Amino acid sequence: MKKTTFILASCMLLAGLSTTAQQPNLNFFESNGVMNQSGELSNDLGYTLTHLDNRADDVVWAHVVYNIIDLRDNINAQLAFPTGQDANYKNMFRLLSEAVVKGAPVYYPNEAGITPYFGQENLVPATKLSDVFFIETNVAGAQYIDPLFERDSVKNTITISNRIYDRFSKRINKFLIQQVYYFDKHLSQMSSKIIGIAPLMTMEDALAPAFPDFEDENAGGADTQQLKTTLRDAVVCWFLYDDLKSYFSAQPVFQESNIAQRISYHEYFSKKMYAAYMIGDNSLMKKLYSNTGELTINQITEEIKNIQRKLVEIESGIWGR
Repeated sequence: MKKTTFILASCMLLAGLSTTAQQPNLNFFESNGVMNQSGELSNDLGYTLTHLDNRADDVVWAHVVYNIIDLRDNINAQLAFPTGQDANYKNMFRLLSEAVVKGAPVYYPNEAGITPYFGQENLVPATKLSDVFFIETNVAGAQYIDPLFERDSVKNTITISNRIYDRFSKRINKFLIQQVYYFDKHLSQMSSKIIGIAPLMTMEDALAPAFPDFEDENAGGADTQQLKTTLRDAVVCWFLYDDLKSYFSAQPVFQESNIAQRISYHEYFSKKMYAAYMIGDNSLMKKLYSNTGELTINQITEEIKNIQRKLVEIESGIWGR
């Protein structure tokens, strides 16, 4: 009897020690009184470790769509702040810029449309970052190219040009995402995943057409040729989401009203805590940039509504009505 009691007590003690080791009692405040910014306090700690492999045979339906995240939308304000330097938080574009400095792959935009191509031959070399990250400056009638990133060929390092960054970042107020919706029969689950992210640069020309959101009732008379040119030319470059995952998992999103809520960029995007509007799918983008056909704004708007309706019907139809 004593032996059994001793074994049970030992097991309980070991279990307690194991639990303590796995779940340390972290303090919200450091010993000097400042708030603890440890990544272990993030709600994303266990979430980022979760990875599901979807077998090709199990995915019986998939559809690729394109959405725009507008940072001027109040729901997305967390991605736009802080605008200045902060020890603990970074806005979306600052995080992407620092990821580029640390070696995150960058892909050239599609000159014929907006559909990205993530092939090795489409990678932007570190020596050619100025091909996509630059601002044209006019001085006394002469035009200069100011690159966002400066490269030290001796040290083989890349740094952000503080002289250009503010001007460049102020023109990035939207992001285009390529996203796939898919149904996995093994998990019996409808899911979505972001494939690529592209910063969109606002045109400085006051005569340039307003960037399309296809929700403006007054946009019906806009020139479609201008519209698709503006959309295509606004894409700065493309990033693969999975290349950014390590940076997104380590960086908390700015919290304006509740700083005790620690949410990483990865959790923020994976749980779709942002607002976005659809601009089409692969089929619509092919039609829009085709040389053989011409779509009106009203036709584009109607087709987007059809895509959205089909996505809802497919998802709700899985379990019946």
